Amino acid sequence: MVKRDQLIKFIYQTIGRELLAKALKVDEVANGVQVLGKENVNKLALGVSCNEEFLKEAVKRGADFCIFHHGFDPRVFKSRLPLSAQKQLALIFKNDLTIAGFHFALDSHPVIGNNATIIKRLGAKIASSFWEEGWGYVAKFPKPVDVRELHKKCQKLFDHDVLAVFSDSKKVKVIGVVSGSAKPGVQQLVEMEEKGVELFITGEPSESAPHKLVESGISYFTGGHYNTEVFGVQELGKKIKTRFGKNLKVEFIDIPNVI
Repeated sequence: MVKRDQLIKFIYQTIGRELLAKALKVDEVANGVQVLGKENVNKLALGVSCNEEFLKEAVKRGADFCIFHHGFDPRVFKSRLPLSAQKQLALIFKNDLTIAGFHFALDSHPVIGNNATIIKRLGAKIASSFWEEGWGYVAKFPKPVDVRELHKKCQKLFDHDVLAVFSDSKKVKVIGVVSGSAKPGVQQLVEMEEKGVELFITGEPSESAPHKLVESGISYFTGGHYNTEVFGVQELGKKIKTRFGKNLKVEFIDIPNVI
């Protein structure tokens, strides 16, 4: 068992106060603790998205504290709270759960973030920030990599069918990685051209992207919004487990999403 506030303090220190402050400025989605639950925490549940199915499973497995990439969505329409949000809140308050979400923070973190982890596992190294306020990264391989072999590696890494549109280049050295729903507009396309990106890896496909990217000499992989965003929260969980050891149970709960 650990104290809730002690756990929160460690999480904030691990992510970094500077990054959390930036997240509050650039991201309307949660980047911090949203609901405070019981003071003592025996089990921490990790997940990609807060939803009723996840919360029910977390309660079933004895969780007291939940950390998500996509936290609870509190947005209303003309003061009306959707039924989905009501169901989630009922579970949260009935079971006295602490709820935290780290959206921008777990995309952009340079060590434990979704994009940094993808880059590391593919064997590349971060070269520069990428995509507007820095949601992702441009990275480089030590030497050119066969793009079709990289496609196979991405399918294994994401455990998902990876839509691939190949440019004329058979090998790539510079990649751009932005997990989730990064659908490139003109600004992002120009940024990729300026930074020499030869392959763009993201989660959700966009109808207009394949032709624009290929015409710019850039290959395009999409590995699923959910499946490209399982990494950050799990890496954060590893840090927490190392710090608190046997005093805290930490478990990632997989609620698959085909998107």
